[in-house]
Amino acid sequence: MKKLILYLFFVSLFSMNAFCQKTATYNEVMTKQKKGVIDKYILESGEIFSIGDTITLGNAFRNSTYEYIVQFAGIEAFPLTNIAANSKVIIKKINIFSKIVIVKTTVPQGLVYGLAIVNFDSAVANGEIKSKIMTSDQALTELKKWKDKFDLGLITEDLYKQKKIELSKVIK
Repeated sequence: MKKLILYLFFVSLFSMNAFCQKTATYNEVMTKQKKGVIDKYILESGEIFSIGDTITLGNAFRNSTYEYIVQFAGIEAFPLTNIAANSKVIIKKINIFSKIVIVKTTVPQGLVYGLAIVNFDSAVANGEIKSKIMTSDQALTELKKWKDKFDLGLITEDLYKQKKIELSKVIK
């Protein structure tokens, strides 16, 4: 009877652990506090990526092939060319290995293999993965569009002021 109770206790403990979401932050990865498979990763910028999220590929950082993203065929990796730019893929797995976040994705349309993003932080930083967070330049461009709309009488002054306050937080 004691063995049965112990068995049920450990089974329930492992089952609960399987449903708990594992999150890691940039600092936890860099200090090696977290390793292995996780469900959610928070970049240094605060941007959050989770399993199941759709991400968009940017352009290759250098030349015509991506520096941090490859087509992954199990035991072999193939270069990914700029033909994949603007493709949307879904995050299938996030793994931390020795201060590096590795993300595996679904197959982009028109390609044969899923992708492995070998250094996720660098891929986002250099634009190989499009960030969901607006840059200072993007915010400035957006504010100018809102100003033009206001000057043309297409929006109210209140709406323009609201957008100006919102976008000014991002502009450096």
